Amino acid sequence: MADSKVLLEVRKLSVEFSGFQALTDVNMKIYEGELRVIIGPNGAGKTTFMDLVTGKTTPTAGRIYFDGADITKKSASEIAKKYKIGRKFQGPNVFDNMTVKENVEIATEGYEGLFRSIFFRKTDAFKERVNQILREIELYDYRHFMACDLSHGQRQWLEIGMVFAQNPKLIILDEPTAGMTAEETFKTGEMIKKLKGEHTIIVVEHDMDFVRQVAEFVTVFNYGRLLAEGPLEEVQKNPEVIAVYLKED
Repeated sequence: MADSKVLLEVRKLSVEFSGFQALTDVNMKIYEGELRVIIGPNGAGKTTFMDLVTGKTTPTAGRIYFDGADITKKSASEIAKKYKIGRKFQGPNVFDNMTVKENVEIATEGYEGLFRSIFFRKTDAFKERVNQILREIELYDYRHFMACDLSHGQRQWLEIGMVFAQNPKLIILDEPTAGMTAEETFKTGEMIKKLKGEHTIIVVEHDMDFVRQVAEFVTVFNYGRLLAEGPLEEVQKNPEVIAVYLKED
């Protein structure tokens, strides 16, 4: 990805909570169109890193640059709306009493806010975009189902679709396969691989079978530090990574 544009860069990023150093001197670059997978044991700093990038947590030291702008200490709402970084959390967060299609429509860029929701005209282009997203997340045939009637895995897919519908420049997926069956996990991997390239995606995941399915370039955290990064086949052979993480796999 060296010839691609750097979309996200963090420099010496650190954060401390009441004397506990949760993240220390992390340097990382994410390139436009890249699918980056972040792995590491529990407590390694993966969630803290995501919280810093999305503005949920303020760094103690270091800088965060996104698409050429310094977003260090910007608010979560500004980072989401102005800089267009979207994040899907572990558990599905959807509108249960709305249909699958309505969930995607509400999330779609340009169809937000009460005023717009009331007066927004659903053009043919808008309808096709919604239908395209529904097909990409394999829920087109379920578009008229209530979200509460979907399986857990389908609800996860719906939220992934809702994040993509916002047309973010960077998408962060936090354990997107949590609670899924093996079949749903595999389908999720294929779904993400299809979206790779047209979107820049960071995936944080524990399931190494899933990681092997989707990953090309991997970053490994341990004790709040960047332990290793590189092509998956190289990282899997790294003795330190095997010792702290892959030995359990």
